[in-house]
Amino acid sequence: INPWAMSTGWGGANMGCVRGLEAIYGNVAGIAFTNKTELIFSHTQWLKGSDVNIMNFGFSQRVSESSVIAMSVFSMQFGDIDITTVNLPEGGIGTYSPNLMNINIAFAKTFSNSIYGGLNLKIISESISDISAQGVAIDAGIQYVTGPSENIKFGIALKNIGPTMSFNGDGLSFRSVIPGQSS
Repeated sequence: INPWAMSTGWGGANMGCVRGLEAIYGNVAGIAFTNKTELIFSHTQWLKGSDVNIMNFGFSQRVSESSVIAMSVFSMQFGDIDITTVNLPEGGIGTYSPNLMNINIAFAKTFSNSIYGGLNLKIISESISDISAQGVAIDAGIQYVTGPSENIKFGIALKNIGPTMSFNGDGLSFRSVIPGQSS
């Protein structure tokens, strides 16, 4: 989920023209267009009334004439969800709160006046009360800008390249008594 309003409005169709810190979620090469320093914070109530909140903080900094580094933290909370069981389908025995967090560390470089490239390392954490998963992924992107007024733009992005995540925890175990069997 892209947390930035301006680039989300394009629905991913802006891979060749997304610029600045917002590019960290679309095409990471676009952060090469950061002039000096960018700082963005957003809070979104996603699907209003569902108690799903998205908070995002991002920072990018030009470190040389051709290089930019960036960092962002994405957090998604889903509110309190009632714990239900087969015997208590209406709940009433407590709640749990799922969480999702991504930490992004990115680097982008200007290779020429028309070629830009970038890499993003993601650290991913997902959890509910008794199951969690952690993982890493890499994004890579290239933008090519040309034409008399830089009006022709191409972008290529590879996203979420990494090992398969798997969940671990007590929530994956099941304990039951088989009728007719002694314990």
